[in-house]
Amino acid sequence: MFEFGNNPFQNLPKPGPYSENIHTRRYNLAANKFNSALFKGQFARLLKKTFRKRLWLYDLNSLIPSLGSYYSGMRVVEINRIVGSEGRSSDFDLDFFPIHEKSRERWIGLAVAYLSNLPLPPVALIEVGDFYFVRDGHHRISVSRSFGQFAIDAEVVTWNVPYSFKLEDTLMTLDPRALKEFNLSARL
Repeated sequence: MFEFGNNPFQNLPKPGPYSENIHTRRYNLAANKFNSALFKGQFARLLKKTFRKRLWLYDLNSLIPSLGSYYSGMRVVEINRIVGSEGRSSDFDLDFFPIHEKSRERWIGLAVAYLSNLPLPPVALIEVGDFYFVRDGHHRISVSRSFGQFAIDAEVVTWNVPYSFKLEDTLMTLDPRALKEFNLSARL
């Protein structure tokens, strides 16, 4: 078979410790980015706790009732205006750092797709006043923010709110005095 001594594989470089393929490099980079985001999140939460600042995402379901909504279409939304979640406020903190190890594989999978320049679907957001709440796409927002992205494509639904929505403690906790002030107690 090799009567002339020409082996077609003889001139290939020998695999060494740094001869990973591109997919392995992307996976390792994504895993390192997740570990970094997990650590940065723990450190940021510790600092915020020390200075008595808010740590967690606002929960839209406990915040205000749905008073009617309409579809606003596709937009590019600044990530720092996304302050809450419709039902998963315990998975990410206010800066969209992951809180638990359980989101590792999903987060890394999206990070690998991001590093591969694959288009990610837009996130689904709910607009209330000047702020946004995540309906779908928590991991995509976390990955995008972790890689330094300032804005993200979003499909937006706007909720009608009969008052000026501000992120204040009295309004966020639905204090009865705040409800009286806005005359919402009858609607709840």
